[in-house]
Amino acid sequence: MTESSTLHTASLRRRLILSAMSVMAIVLVVVVVATSVLLEAQLRSSATSGLAGRASTAQQMLDRGSEPAEIVAAATGPNIAAQLITTDGRVYGNLALRPAADAPKPPSPPSGGPGTPSGAPTPPDPAPPAEVTETQVSTSTLSDGSVLTVAVDASAISDIRRQLLLILVPVVLAAAALAALALSLAVSRGLRPLRAMTAVARSITTGNRGHRLKPDDARTELGETAAAFDEMLDALEGAEVRERDGAARTRRFFDDAAHDLRTPVAGVAAAAEALLRAGPEADADVRERLQLLMVREARHAARLIDDLLAAARIETTADLTTAPVDLVELVRADADRVRVLAPETAVTVVGDSVVANVDRVRMAQVLANLTDNARRHNPPGTDITVSVEGTDHGARIVVRDNGLGIAPEDRERVFDRMVRLDNARSSSDGSGLGLAIARTLVRQHGGEIVCVGNEPDVGSSFEITLPLSKITLPHQ
Repeated sequence: MTESSTLHTASLRRRLILSAMSVMAIVLVVVVVATSVLLEAQLRSSATSGLAGRASTAQQMLDRGSEPAEIVAAATGPNIAAQLITTDGRVYGNLALRPAADAPKPPSPPSGGPGTPSGAPTPPDPAPPAEVTETQVSTSTLSDGSVLTVAVDASAISDIRRQLLLILVPVVLAAAALAALALSLAVSRGLRPLRAMTAVARSITTGNRGHRLKPDDARTELGETAAAFDEMLDALEGAEVRERDGAARTRRFFDDAAHDLRTPVAGVAAAAEALLRAGPEADADVRERLQLLMVREARHAARLIDDLLAAARIETTADLTTAPVDLVELVRADADRVRVLAPETAVTVVGDSVVANVDRVRMAQVLANLTDNARRHNPPGTDITVSVEGTDHGARIVVRDNGLGIAPEDRERVFDRMVRLDNARSSSDGSGLGLAIARTLVRQHGGEIVCVGNEPDVGSSFEITLPLSKITLPHQ
């Protein structure tokens, strides 16, 4: 259907009922006509058989030597007239009868007189012809050459047929009315799913987005339509959720950027203004200090932007390139990275080989975020401990520092975006996104990361757990 065409919306109920009633009317008319025709044919066949039986009786009487008058009398009956023309042309019985069209030509009367020969007995006076509007005639030639014509009044057949029609027509009309009522009820019941679809569509427009049809049999026509309707609603709801989440991520991104970039940008602006006010005559140490401040704040802003973009990308896509990775080797590689960045910080790695199907780059990013967080809050001269072990349910990686620790009420909040818990942590150069990014990446691997930290002033611990399906223990 083209965009400009309109959907034909004639009443489906009316069309179904009219179509079914039209077919039913045709069938009923055919049944009535066929019944009437077959009944008439049967009655006429019975009449023909009766006439043939009387002709057979006449032949038997002729063989016994019965007189023509006796033969005619035997052939005559209620509503039946008979005529016998003998070989000498004498006519007995009903003179008004005419032989059947295909009957043999009757014998001609002798020339001695019209109707009977001279000296022959006079036949009985014929009865006046009955006023018969419809007759069925049978003419046969007997063994001696005489012609017997027998006729039956067929108007009774037509009367029976008319009486049958008078009975059938009202019965058929009543049956059609009952059928129309039953059909209307059946169609109404059959169209209930369509009314349900209409109700669901209207309820969705009022805000009930979770309403579904849930057909019990999706293989039927209406069930298939209802299933497709539910699939469409699921797709629309999913698209709406994705659109809403995308808008929320975008809004959160700009909110976070505006919030956290305000400080470094303000620092750069303040240092630049101070440098301009100092002028060329300013002390070299002052100028250098202001320039270093500008560089440090600019780097802080750049790091914030990088982390914000990374967080946005991670939330947008969950594509992982997994492969078997030895977690202990991955931890040792990150420990080497920390030693290069902060030679004064020692990283102790504890654990045996545990192979997991993970995205090496993403999991390295998780470890880097955790160890960088520990490094920033670890007192000088103390170690960071990273332990790896296989468990009955998967693998566990624990990163522990010896800093101020995290209070129990804050151990979940630290994974929120842009969260810094206290002045000591707020004074660090972190963006407040590292732990949020780490949790997102671990959950994309089917695992979880929690802060199981120690009590305040005793350090904090962050525990990563990966499910068993991702893990290959050393003994396996």
